[in-house]
Amino acid sequence: MKSGRKAKKQRSVNYLLEVGTLESMRAAKQRTEDLLDYHWSYYSELAKQRNQKIEEIKKSLMSSCVSDYKFENWQRAVKYKYSLHPLSTVGSLSYVGGRFNAGADVNVNVPSHPALYIASDKDTALQETLGQQDGQHSGLTPQELALTNPQSQTIVSVSGQLDKIFDLRSASHLKQLMFILKHFEISKDLIKKAKDLNLDPPDILQSGKLLLETVLDKNWRNHPVNLEVPSNSQIFGHLLLISGIEGVLYPSKLTGKDCIALFPQNFENGNSFIKLDGEAPHKKVPTRIDGLNWRLCDVNFDDISGEGSTLQ
Repeated sequence: MKSGRKAKKQRSVNYLLEVGTLESMRAAKQRTEDLLDYHWSYYSELAKQRNQKIEEIKKSLMSSCVSDYKFENWQRAVKYKYSLHPLSTVGSLSYVGGRFNAGADVNVNVPSHPALYIASDKDTALQETLGQQDGQHSGLTPQELALTNPQSQTIVSVSGQLDKIFDLRSASHLKQLMFILKHFEISKDLIKKAKDLNLDPPDILQSGKLLLETVLDKNWRNHPVNLEVPSNSQIFGHLLLISGIEGVLYPSKLTGKDCIALFPQNFENGNSFIKLDGEAPHKKVPTRIDGLNWRLCDVNFDDISGEGSTLQ
């Protein structure tokens, strides 16, 4: 006997997890490798030319510096894990590093070096540390991102003096450097690689204004994260470091207020220093870093306290 109700037609439900063939996935992988190779070749060509002109570059940077720069009651924000030694630069080497220093994860063939970052006020220090993520999709401003970031932070007040600091608040200070860099050349092979990959032709920056824009780009992390080469700001920071300059003064792209990236390793044999304005969290923690003890910036609290690896 048949039921008076019609049997329902069974529906087939498919969940699509991936689209593409094995060949298309191989092609995508190959293009990624080709892009990384192109950007490494681009970086290497210019790095070689910078090395050939390095003495001229050093002189141009030194001659454009400000001497005996003093700062008082500036602010330094550090992750809570580094709070027992707030003048340590160990954290700056994590991941891809900071704006003016390449970290350990950029590329094994790129020299990394630490830096110590400070800002002229607490709001800028927090935003530079916690509010640099792109807030367009979340609808939050950099300040709101910083305030809502759940990461624990410590903020300390610092003062100090630098023998030589490069002032990046004006493109005019890059004039002598650009006179050297704008004469660099791009090889025909690199131009062909760009054409084969359907990329814009590689070029050389021709003005201090354009260089300043790339060095202060708020999306500076795109190069080290996606292309495995340092950003222009990280390359510039390395040039300052090897020139013996103690720091770089620059405007925050988030607040417009002044920030400084210091290179304590260049304090040696000079009068530069940075000091905590308050007491240290532990009796063995240095409250002042200068030309005699700058190496203490390169270690963490465990090393200083004797709880970690030995420190002579």
